[in-house]
Amino acid sequence: MIRGGATIGFLAAALAFGCGGSEGFDAEGFEENTGTASSALQVEHTPLAVSREYMPLDDVFFPAGVAGSRKVLFVGSPFEGRVVAYSRRDKELIGELPPPENGFVLPFIMKSADDSRVAVLDAGGFPSPNPFIPATPIIYEYEYTGDCGDEFSAELVRRIPFDGAQIGFSEDATLLDDGRYVVSDAILGGIWIAEQDGTIVPGIVPETLAAEDGIPEMRFCETMPVVEVGGIPFLFSGATIPGITAIAERDGMLYFASGCAGAVFKVPVSVLSDDRQPWERAADIEMLSPKPAGVVVEELLGLTFNPFAPNDPWIYAADPLQLQVIRINSHTGQREVVADDPRLFNFPSSLAFVPQSSGRGRPSLFAVSNQQHRTVILNGAISEDVLEPPYLMTEMRLRH
Repeated sequence: MIRGGATIGFLAAALAFGCGGSEGFDAEGFEENTGTASSALQVEHTPLAVSREYMPLDDVFFPAGVAGSRKVLFVGSPFEGRVVAYSRRDKELIGELPPPENGFVLPFIMKSADDSRVAVLDAGGFPSPNPFIPATPIIYEYEYTGDCGDEFSAELVRRIPFDGAQIGFSEDATLLDDGRYVVSDAILGGIWIAEQDGTIVPGIVPETLAAEDGIPEMRFCETMPVVEVGGIPFLFSGATIPGITAIAERDGMLYFASGCAGAVFKVPVSVLSDDRQPWERAADIEMLSPKPAGVVVEELLGLTFNPFAPNDPWIYAADPLQLQVIRINSHTGQREVVADDPRLFNFPSSLAFVPQSSGRGRPSLFAVSNQQHRTVILNGAISEDVLEPPYLMTEMRLRH
């Protein structure tokens, strides 16, 4: 069961003794131990975490999405229609998820279901608010093997298309405790549900597509001012600000971040299926945490709870426009910076908690950065790419 990138069942697997030969990350001594050799780490010290470059992502273009287990790490390459797999043992590319029959369209969100299953959200198309072109997201579930030197293999075992749902562009998905999937819409501003049998029903959606019926906490903004990201002028392609960019669930509460509304909100999961009309349910949305004063535009991505700490109240989020990772108290809305470094967090877009490959110790928080502000593909304020190769995956060890 997916909860912010992993599961409680995943915890049992993490406690089991893992394969030998995995690398260690000594957050106190800042040394990387690989077999009998030790070398100094490239680390960034912050109050809440120690961060290091885990590996360069040389095998993908514009990486997005990360998920994993003790055995394998998955990373999406959406523009290439691929999801690649890396060995936790030696950080080598070991294969790819076999694409569905008609191929992936835009696979860029990964969630670990347990230590042998991963789910992929394929957005089904690029965002197109003006003119409006709907997309049909699909969730694919895969079972995979590849432990302790075994050859990697994966099989598509479930396909959940959101046919019939009027969705502009889905930026995130999560699996509720009761087994239903939730998918967000960053353009029209809504939440859709896939029941356990795959039936698609509206959770919270506007009454019509008319602008006046848009739900303010969820819908996109039609204009965006130019901002700076790491000293580079930045403008989302199309000069619009997305609505819902990330969602996560814990203890019967659904949390979502909205770029246009500039805040993190919460709504009880029970609201998504009560007897009101879908647009009437928006009345129960509450603001949890507004963006900081002085921040003109905020986009939070990869919202996740630590699945290995069920009493941890913090929601962890990539904050790409500030080149950092933050956390938000789900009770009070208080914010804290977990880690910030312009090289290690070069427009972080995806987060996932993953257990140690040894099966021992605290889980790590992994971030994948895709330098979105440095490419003309997604930054309308620059005329040429200013990429800083390679793309990076960064590992964070939380201090507390």
